[in-house]
Formats: sequence, structure tokens, C-alpha cells
Amino acid sequence: MRTSTPGTPNNAGFTLIELSVVLFVLGLMLWLVIPRLATVMGPDRNTVFREIAAGSEEAFDTALFEKQEVRFIIDPSAGTFRFQVAGESGPPQPPRSLSEGLTITGIRVDGEDRPPDIVTEILYLPGGKVPAFRIFFRESGEGGAPPEWTLRVNPYDGSVDVLEGNVPVDA
Repeated sequence: MRTSTPGTPNNAGFTLIELSVVLFVLGLMLWLVIPRLATVMGPDRNTVFREIAAGSEEAFDTALFEKQEVRFIIDPSAGTFRFQVAGESGPPQPPRSLSEGLTITGIRVDGEDRPPDIVTEILYLPGGKVPAFRIFFRESGEGGAPPEWTLRVNPYDGSVDVLEGNVPVDA
């Protein structure tokens, strides 16, 4: 049964409802896929800084309340870090990687610079004794001087401050 008027061309096309359904399905697929793509590409700078801050506060709490030594192990040449509780049974946690363009340019523990080409262990001792330390980062980017960042760990509560630039000492 023909629905068009004789003598007029048949303009076959999509209805507004069909187009709306297709756009909805595409939007739904993008909404589900894009967050997973971000994890495939690796963590960004802010994610790495948040992981270090959360790990530092957890290590401080473990040292203070559970009276266990926790080691913060930083390997600048491999671009990895991890927190390890001393005497913990089972395999140690695998090290976490820094983001793609982020490199550690230096580590300062209690005012003493550590060589950036060796593994550094920072101890969170039982009773909440933590040395004051800073980790210096450089982020590679497009054009201009690469931005630098300093993570300053507070020895009194294990909290981490993110400072823009290379800040070896407080003003």
C-alpha cells in the first residue's frame, strides 16, 4: 500500500524519534566507555598526588594507633612508589606508577637531599614519628618551562601539601 502522493518524490528519511533514540544510545555508550579509557591511559598528576597523600595519612595512622612501622618506598628511576607495613604477611603490594609525564627530580628528608637515582625508604615509626620530607616533581608538557611541584609531608600528622614550584624550604 502506497502512502505517498502519486507524482511526488518519495523522500525516505529518519523520523525525529528514530534520531533521538540513536543519539541517546550513542550518549549512553560514551558515558560508559570514557571513564574506562582514562584508567587505561594511566593516572594523571592529581591522581598520583592524591594516592601519595592518602597513603601518607594512612601510614601515619597505622604507625600512631597500631604501633606498626610503615615504609614509604620511592624509586625515582623506575617512577614508582609504595607503602609497606613492616612484618606484614603475604606478598607486598605492587608499586604504583607515576603518571606518564611526571618524574621525581629530588627527595629531601630532614633537610638532607637524597640522590634521585637510588631507592629511598622513609620510615613512619611506631608512635607516629615521621621525618619531615619533601618530594620534588617535574611534569613534562608542551612548550615553555615544564611545571614543577613539591609535595611537603607534615611530620605531625602525615598530611601532604602540594606546592607549586620547587620549594626546598619554607619561607
